[in-house]
Amino acid sequence: MEEAFRAALLAHSGLAALVGTRIDWGLRGAVPSVRLLVVSKVPIQTYGGPIGLTPYRIQADCFGAKYGEAKRVARAVEAAVATLARPRWDACFVEGERDDQDEDAANNPLARTSLDFRIWHQS
Repeated sequence: MEEAFRAALLAHSGLAALVGTRIDWGLRGAVPSVRLLVVSKVPIQTYGGPIGLTPYRIQADCFGAKYGEAKRVARAVEAAVATLARPRWDACFVEGERDDQDEDAANNPLARTSLDFRIWHQS
């Protein structure tokens, strides 16, 4: 799922125009960029075994040099996730958003908007 999700984000022209290829799992690149994290993954089980549907909670940290840049990246991530198509992606919902700040390697401030997604993935 992780590779396909990243590839879907990279393929979105609006997001690519802002961050290029700086979208990765667990890593923050130069800004603007998107860091992806799997917060939870719990495959659905029945008494007959797994059904092949897994709900994920994904956090997308959208970084920018300034607040407005981080927000533009976050809106582009939301737009990209809204285009995820069946049958692989059964549902994608934004469950939360928050603003924060971070620092780069030289201790310069960075703006961060974090998005929480609930994604139902058909394996």
